[in-house]
Amino acid sequence: MDDFILDKKIEAALNKQASGVHDGILERQRMQAAVHRRLKEERNMRHRSWKVMAAAAAAVCLMGGMTAMGLGKAAVYISHSNRNEAVNDYAAAEEMQKSYRTDVKMVEEFSNGYAFAEAVPHHSEAQDADGNTIEAGTAMSVIYEREGSESVNFEGVYSSLPLDFEADLSMTLDNGVVLRYSRMQNKFVPPDYVPTEEEQKLSEEGKLNLAYGSSEIEEMVSSMVQWEDGGITYSLFTFDEAITAEEMFQMAKEVVES
Repeated sequence: MDDFILDKKIEAALNKQASGVHDGILERQRMQAAVHRRLKEERNMRHRSWKVMAAAAAAVCLMGGMTAMGLGKAAVYISHSNRNEAVNDYAAAEEMQKSYRTDVKMVEEFSNGYAFAEAVPHHSEAQDADGNTIEAGTAMSVIYEREGSESVNFEGVYSSLPLDFEADLSMTLDNGVVLRYSRMQNKFVPPDYVPTEEEQKLSEEGKLNLAYGSSEIEEMVSSMVQWEDGGITYSLFTFDEAITAEEMFQMAKEVVES
């Protein structure tokens, strides 16, 4: 599919997702850079990327509030990346990250077998309800892979918008860094899909992400760990249902201690 057409489908899907969120949930919106695009093969990567975007966007929208002092609440999150900028060498990824920020922590591999596979610059922008830019920046979106498992997406980005939401699970490390874990059920559906009353109820409660734009109905569970460290907001995101919260906490801890 042409990239322009796909980007328009992504935009339409996110707009539809946002329009279905009720005021009560909007008050708890949490916008952060957690959208990643990548799989081993280019075609599969493009097929999955919008699902990652929709799931991550839903996760941050339903988890909490994000407000910049004196600037108001973030209502729109825009992001994009260019595959032509992707790098497959960890040293090159580190150097590219340093060109954006030098204080973002990264690791080449984790103790559970996940290892660096690819990284691509991820350009993001948060806007308020009037379309004013609250924050904008670029960070490296890093993909880690392990044989037989889904990929894990990692990102560390500077943000003055506080990370404050009620997570499914949390862990406080010895240095005071708080790791927050959340898990979400996602249902990717065609544009003309009509949700059941139960699905609508779960969506309004933040327990189900109904994402419009898929050619067929597909259900996936996503997991995310987020934390703040030294003014940087970090996230680990995956569609791998086999990864436990404890395993993701350990991965996050290894980044913190790197």
